[in-house]
Amino acid sequence: MANNAHNLGSTVNQSRENDTSLHRADASDADTEQTEVTVIERPAAESGATPPAHAETNLRAIKRALFTIVVLFVIGAFYIAQDVLIPIVLALLLSLLLSPIVTGLEKFARLPRALGGLLTVVALVGVMIYAAASLAQPAQNWIAHAPQTMSRIQQRLRSLREPIRKAQEASKKIEELTQPTSPTTATTVVRQESGLLADMATSMPRALGSIAAVLLLVYFFLSSGNGFLRRLVEVAPGLHEKRLVVSIAREVQQEMSRYLVMVSLINFGLGLALAATLVLLGVPNPLLWGAVAMVLNFAPYVGPACVIFALALVGFTTFDSLGQALAVPSAFFGLTVLEGQLLTPMIIGHRLSLNPTVVFVWLLLWGWLWGIPGILLAGPLLACFRIVCQHVRVLHPIFIMIGDD
Repeated sequence: MANNAHNLGSTVNQSRENDTSLHRADASDADTEQTEVTVIERPAAESGATPPAHAETNLRAIKRALFTIVVLFVIGAFYIAQDVLIPIVLALLLSLLLSPIVTGLEKFARLPRALGGLLTVVALVGVMIYAAASLAQPAQNWIAHAPQTMSRIQQRLRSLREPIRKAQEASKKIEELTQPTSPTTATTVVRQESGLLADMATSMPRALGSIAAVLLLVYFFLSSGNGFLRRLVEVAPGLHEKRLVVSIAREVQQEMSRYLVMVSLINFGLGLALAATLVLLGVPNPLLWGAVAMVLNFAPYVGPACVIFALALVGFTTFDSLGQALAVPSAFFGLTVLEGQLLTPMIIGHRLSLNPTVVFVWLLLWGWLWGIPGILLAGPLLACFRIVCQHVRVLHPIFIMIGDD
């Protein structure tokens, strides 16, 4: 009996030990599986936290495509709406040019800004009428003598054209010998060409309408004053942003006005210097060519080149001597070199100097978009755009890129 009880107790203890070992094994297996699941799941969670590299590449490509589309859309809008945008841009530049006068009248003469703007526009109209009356007669004389001028130029260049004419006649005879003879009927086409004065008379109402629109816009821009700036301040969200908008807008407006005033005075002085030089050289209509040089000098490179070509024609048709004829364009070339290399950097400074390659591409772009008005407005627009890029932090890389510092 005792032996049987002892054996039964040992059997029960052994079974309990086996159950305990089985529970421990099951617990260890569960821990192992949980650890494996954790080890397997952790890289997946970590990999899902960071976006793949190809997603960032696609996002950059989409941004570049959208930027290109926006640029092309803006260029197309400028080309289509040129009849509306040219007067607006010209009026905006003129208002920046004349705003120091209106500000002076408001500050020192205690005149309301609307009255000061009106007086400034009336004075501008008076200057334009006086200039047109002074230059109308020389311009009419030059247009009337244009056929004689061209015939004189052809006579001067006949000696150079003679070998070319002989070569053309020889090639024509060779073509007649090589081609078979066939009866041909000659048809005469008579084309009636309208004269220059008729074209000017036809386009005069449109030009007067554009001038009136520009003058009205100039008055509204001058009389509004800081109204647009106040609206920008109201749109800005916080106090810091409002102060930043005010400081940037005022600095940009002041620098753009100062630049346009200085450039206009420099070009006016260049026109006066050229007129005085032409008087000393004995060239007719010196005031006319001085005014042409003053206006065309707003277009960098292209404007002075056109003036040099026109003065070369004037010199060859006015003087018989080659030295006197070349002295006319050479005088203007010397004045432009003096103005571009010494006077303009000394007055305006190198801070607003522009990259010549960028200027040339800019002239081609605006000349293609707006024609001759675009070429004349391209230089001031590029300089004003660089001033804006200088004061706006996001556009500062463009300021560095288009500069020539």
